[in-house]
Amino acid sequence: MKLFYMPGACSLAPHIVLEWIGKPFELGRVERGKTREPEFLAVNPAGKVPALIEDDGRVLTEAEAILLYLAEKFPDDQLGASPTAEARYEMHKWMSYLTGDVHPAFYPYFLPQRYIADTHQYHAIREAAYTQIDACFQLLDHHMENRTYLVEDRRTVLDPYLFVFCRWGKSLPKPFTDYPNLHRFMMQMADDESVQRAMQAQGITL
Repeated sequence: MKLFYMPGACSLAPHIVLEWIGKPFELGRVERGKTREPEFLAVNPAGKVPALIEDDGRVLTEAEAILLYLAEKFPDDQLGASPTAEARYEMHKWMSYLTGDVHPAFYPYFLPQRYIADTHQYHAIREAAYTQIDACFQLLDHHMENRTYLVEDRRTVLDPYLFVFCRWGKSLPKPFTDYPNLHRFMMQMADDESVQRAMQAQGITL
């Protein structure tokens, strides 16, 4: 397998999962601003990371789909939901929330130029985005009270995904310690040796 990633992007989540699984894999680094280059578009025409090339040549894309795929492909690592309807519901509910609410809330904060050409409006766009991000983090912080992991009582593919957004959250105006349960979770993940290996390989820090 070969994972194409951008340092610190959401592709960090499947990178951590691959480290947890422990099977051999390669890395392909894509620099920021280079996802629309012909070389990478030949891998993923959508021009986005992550992209995972399987040993048979199939190309898998979209972080959510790759995470769930890895959980199913390597069931012995127990990174997916338990085999009950309730557990699968919780897995898909929180995966949908991270993908559909949390992740896109950051786009206008980091990349206001995607939404408007007038640079004088960037601050207003970031302020609006921050309001949405803060609401998401407050909900997640409440959910994580008295919890070690996002779902169940063990790590799953959801946890590296949440870790990515916690790490991004450190760049927000509010100190991340204002979300005490998320901060505790983030520091717990940062102590994980596999997480440390993934961050070191990508050349990033907490």
